[in-house]
Amino acid sequence: MSLLSIWEDNYGTENQKALWQLVAMAGKGHVKDNSQCSEELRTFFGQVDADTLEAFADECLHDGFEGSGFVLQDIINEIGRRLEFDVHPGAYRGAKGRNGFDGIWKAGEGFEFVIEVKTTDTYNVKLDVIDRYRSDLISSGRLGENSSIVFVVGRQDTGSLEAQIRGSRHAWTMRVIGAASLIRLLKIKVKADSNEVVARIKALLRPVEYTRVDGIVDLMFDATEEQALDTPPEQATSETDTPDSQIQRLRTGSGAASAGIEEFRGIAADYLSRKLDVPLLRRRRSMFTSADDGVRAVVAVSKRYDRDYQAYWYALYESQKTYLDEAKTGYLVLGALDTAKIYVLPLDFISPLLPKMKTTVRDEGQTYWHIATKLVGPECRLVVGSEELPISQFEIQMRTA
Repeated sequence: MSLLSIWEDNYGTENQKALWQLVAMAGKGHVKDNSQCSEELRTFFGQVDADTLEAFADECLHDGFEGSGFVLQDIINEIGRRLEFDVHPGAYRGAKGRNGFDGIWKAGEGFEFVIEVKTTDTYNVKLDVIDRYRSDLISSGRLGENSSIVFVVGRQDTGSLEAQIRGSRHAWTMRVIGAASLIRLLKIKVKADSNEVVARIKALLRPVEYTRVDGIVDLMFDATEEQALDTPPEQATSETDTPDSQIQRLRTGSGAASAGIEEFRGIAADYLSRKLDVPLLRRRRSMFTSADDGVRAVVAVSKRYDRDYQAYWYALYESQKTYLDEAKTGYLVLGALDTAKIYVLPLDFISPLLPKMKTTVRDEGQTYWHIATKLVGPECRLVVGSEELPISQFEIQMRTA
C-alpha cells in the first residue's frame, strides 16, 4: 500500500499517522541519499495538498525526529515545484568532492537559485562555504551566473543570519525567507490563474534592497485577504463536513458568492480524482494536475442564470487552453453550482468546437471563449453556434440522492 493510501485511509481518525510514522513506513524507514525511502517520500509529498505540506513542515520544525531535517529539505523542494520552479534536489549529506547544496530552483526567466534549508540560525552559518556551492555549480555548468542563494529558515527569528549576511561581501547574492512565508507564497499562488502573479512570486526571491523578503510576502498576503473581504462570507466548513454535505450547503442558486464557487472547484476536482483514480492537486486557482503532470484539468463553475437560451455561462481563457494543451490528457470541467453536477469534457472533444464559439479580448490582451450550456428537460446541452450538443454523457453528480 502506498504512503498516500495509508494517509488517506486514516485521515481524520484516531489512527491518523504522524509524519515520523510515515517516514518509518517508507522503504527501510531511513532517509538516505538515493534510497527507496527518499523516493517514496518525495512521491508522497508530490500528491498531498498545500495545507498538509504546511503541517508536515511544522512537525519537522517543532517535534523533530530522526532525519527530520532531511525530510524538511524535501518538503521545501516540493514547495518550489508547486511554485513552478524547475527543481533539482541536492544531497542530504555533504561529502568530500560533492557539492552540498540542498536544491537548485530554475525560474525559467534566466534566473536561478541555490537553496539552503536551515531549521534554525542558532549557530553561525559559514557563508563562504555556501557561496562556494554556487561558484562550483557555475563552474560545472549546472548553474548560470545570473543566480543567487536563498536560505529557507524554519524559525522566524533569523536576526543572527540576517546580520551575518548584511555584514559580509555576500549581501547582494544571498537572501533569507522563512519556511512559513514560503508556504504563504504558495497559498497566494494557488488562488490566482495569471502568469503575472506567478512571475511576481518568483521575482520576490531575487536580490533586492532587503536582506529578508518576508515583509513583501506579508504585504501580498494582506492584499489578498483584503480582496476577499469584498466577498460575502460563506458558512464555515465544519470538521465533520463530507464532500456531499459541503455540496448540499453550497447549493445556493443564483445568489452564490464567489467564495462558494472557489470551494466548489476544489470539491469538483476531488470527484474527478475519484473518477480517474488519479490524485489531482491545485496548481492555480482553476488549474489542477496529477503529480506527474500527465493529467490536467481546468475547473470552471457557473451559477444558474434565469435564461432559457443559456442556463450556465463560463469563460475559457487562452492561458487555460494552453495549460490543457501541454498535458498528455486534459479536461475542461464545467460545474453547475445549483445542481451540484459537473460535466467533464475531454480536451479532444471541446477543442474542435472552440472556433465556432464567440470570443472576447480583454483590455490587457487576454482572449477568452464564451462557453454556454442550456437545459432541455433533464438534459444539458453545449451551445456551439447554432448547434446544441448533448453533454450529459460527461456528467458526474457530486452528491448522493
